[in-house]
Amino acid sequence: MNSKIPTALFLITNLAAHAGPYAGAAGTVGSTAIHKDSPLFVNWANGHLSCEYGADVEAIWRTPTKAYGKAEGTSMDIVCLGNGGSITLIFPLPIRDGAGADFAIFENAISDYFLELAFVEVSSDGTHYFRFPTASLTEDPVGPFADVNPTEVDGFAAKYRQGYGTPFDLSTLPTSASLDKQNIRYVRILDIIGTGATKDSLGRAIYDPTHTTGSGGFDLDAVGVIHQNEGTSITLIKSGLTPQGFLLRWQSSRGRTYRIETSADLKSWQTVETITGAAGTTTERVLPLGNDTKRYWRVVRP
Repeated sequence: MNSKIPTALFLITNLAAHAGPYAGAAGTVGSTAIHKDSPLFVNWANGHLSCEYGADVEAIWRTPTKAYGKAEGTSMDIVCLGNGGSITLIFPLPIRDGAGADFAIFENAISDYFLELAFVEVSSDGTHYFRFPTASLTEDPVGPFADVNPTEVDGFAAKYRQGYGTPFDLSTLPTSASLDKQNIRYVRILDIIGTGATKDSLGRAIYDPTHTTGSGGFDLDAVGVIHQNEGTSITLIKSGLTPQGFLLRWQSSRGRTYRIETSADLKSWQTVETITGAAGTTTERVLPLGNDTKRYWRVVRP
């Protein structure tokens, strides 16, 4: 048993010693990894348009709803795409191109080096998809339990261990009349079978752990939104009388400020409360009823 320890230590040291030109593992100098609890995230994927499983994925992992909401950073709370599978996610509000990274993808890698790679594509209309540029400098095939150096890959999902997201910046995509970078409604993740047959953006072979079974391929935890297009209006989810008062529930962003106002005549409005968006994708308040025969409420985003 102890005879295996030096080999494991040598492997880790060897990978670190032969660093490539790209950002390294989470926690290292220059890493672009974003922790799941970062205040940068304002929203999360809340549904999927499609999910097509590849080979070698058991039924227990065919759970696309586990990719909804905030990243868990665990090994189990994921959807497994299988070898060659894909999933297309949707969001409460469109992603937009802001300063720096615009969204991040979370996988469930249990180490900094066991990286199951995937392409990432986005679309604003659900028809035209644009793939982020990729780079793979891994020179040799990678066995099913072998490692990939994160400094030698770039532009793929799953560059970082569980709990840390791989960021994507929409400004790196080419300008096209078919892509509105301020209204990205769909993010597609496509698992790569890393035998070398699939190529990166410059035609180089892509290698990652192959051939994995049972839960083969990319394991998606979540997709977190950093910049979103909130538009000029607020989407009201539900409103109406309850035994406790008047219910207002609206689509919101975590940390965003909202103001509830009331009026008796739709002309003069008074502020009832100023609140901060809840941790999920909606916020609600139940407002007490007075003795007025007529009363109006509205939600305002300052």
